[in-house]
Amino acid sequence: MELGMLSTVQSLDLSMNRLTDSLLHLGDNETSSLHYLNVSYNNLTSFPLFGTRLQKLETLDLTSNQINQDVSIGLADLSSIQDLILSNNFFYGSIPNTIRSLVRLERLYLD
Repeated sequence: MELGMLSTVQSLDLSMNRLTDSLLHLGDNETSSLHYLNVSYNNLTSFPLFGTRLQKLETLDLTSNQINQDVSIGLADLSSIQDLILSNNFFYGSIPNTIRSLVRLERLYLD
């Protein structure tokens, strides 16, 4: 699923769509207006890597996927994130020091 062409979309809910890692990527174009992204209840097995394409993203919901990796991967790129919802996945490792760079983070859900 190519999300890179959605430059004016501010909120995107792709929950409960059976998405896999191969379907979710962000092309070469910026999605600079996206503030809310919900990809909960899908079949993602790794944390989506957005790079600097989602600099305004404030809420990312990855609840109830199949993510099985170190929790630190992908966090540093979320500079505007306020709500990071990672519940019901298979993350491992300790909370990384890079979480301190997320100065706008208000809520982190890891249960």
